[in-house]
Amino acid sequence: MNTTTRDQVIADEQKAVDRAYDCYAERLAEMTGAAAATAAASNKDGIANRLDAEEKAAAYDGLGGESLVTGRVDAPDEPGGEPRPWYIGRRAVPDVRTRDTVVVLWTSPMATKWAAVQPQTPGDITLRRQLRCAQRVVEDYFDEHGRCGGPP
Repeated sequence: MNTTTRDQVIADEQKAVDRAYDCYAERLAEMTGAAAATAAASNKDGIANRLDAEEKAAAYDGLGGESLVTGRVDAPDEPGGEPRPWYIGRRAVPDVRTRDTVVVLWTSPMATKWAAVQPQTPGDITLRRQLRCAQRVVEDYFDEHGRCGGPP
């Protein structure tokens, strides 16, 4: 019997969203730090590289007040493997220290494949969850079809 309450699920999802934002900030700092390091270069290529890095950092930073994380899918790394949570959002976010994926870009082939899965044929997906966030704060969630392939 599952005794997890809605508030506990939201609290757990909030921890994951907090980690995503921490990693997002670290990645942005890494990008802008690379731009500053490149600015120290004394040739024309260094200036062009710095401008390119600054443009990429500015584009990466622009969430426009929207939440970074929009959903979660529990699926294995490899077909037939053990499912793990994958967070989906508006930017691809790695952990800068480990290079593990923290957030999968919603337009990536992996995320679009998950979005196309139907409840009657879930494959390896065991959970597909929409998160309702006000920027960094998880306010609610909706499991699209409970446990995929099982009772809602």
